[in-house]
Amino acid sequence: MNEIAVGVSTGGTATTRAVQWAAEQAAARGISLRLVHVVDDAGSSAGADGELRRAAEDRARECLSDATAAASLVSDSIAIVTTLEHGDPVGVFERISEGAEMLVVGSDWHGGRRANRRRVHSLRIAAASRAPVAVIPDLEMRLRSGVVVGVDGSHASDHALAFAAGEAERLGSRLIAVHSWDVVALVGGEYGYGAPLLATDDLARAEAEILDASLEPVVAAHPLLEIERRVVAGDPVQELSGAAAEAELLVVGSHGRGALARFLLGSVSHGVLAELEAPTVVIR
Repeated sequence: MNEIAVGVSTGGTATTRAVQWAAEQAAARGISLRLVHVVDDAGSSAGADGELRRAAEDRARECLSDATAAASLVSDSIAIVTTLEHGDPVGVFERISEGAEMLVVGSDWHGGRRANRRRVHSLRIAAASRAPVAVIPDLEMRLRSGVVVGVDGSHASDHALAFAAGEAERLGSRLIAVHSWDVVALVGGEYGYGAPLLATDDLARAEAEILDASLEPVVAAHPLLEIERRVVAGDPVQELSGAAAEAELLVVGSHGRGALARFLLGSVSHGVLAELEAPTVVIR
């Protein structure tokens, strides 16, 4: 696990943003960057016609070349590997994610835009990934600040919190820890609705204590990090998406449950990826 893998599509600013975000991560960690383009034979006529297949491969190589140039603009010190694959993109990226420290995919959809095929692929890839996955929207990030993380006191959110704190420190930004207290944290790390809860002062204090306890290791590990604590009454997807609207990164912890766990995202992680208000990392 000494590389970051990023999906490269047929060009556009969404791909460029994803590649450059991934290159920044690879440079910061001192590891290599793998650029992956998948020719989806099942989704086109390229698999049935040799000439069309060659044309698709030529186009893929052009995309990989453009992506290499975009990554090199970020850092000329990282090792860049290009990979051209054939097959189902979800299956290919699931396999590649097994040997990656992180998987990065771009999306030209975000809150306020109509859903498209790339958005669906991003959700499916995120659900299947064996590694943490970052979904990068086609948004201008220069005026944004803050790293938002969802905290619910679970092991999954503890991992997300540790990752988010490291990123906030690296970026020289503040950490915004959000805990929504009108929902019940289910065992294993997702939010879910339970019996009605009364909005009492005692309950609010109890929920604030959950956030404080979760943040204790972060404060110890990052004593100079500015931390903003938000204990809020509301739907966690809405609260996290709202907080991420002006942030440079959103981090959530998630995993599916049961026999199909590796194909599922939890409700909160699925919800924030469906809104996609900022670059979003799902820690599984």
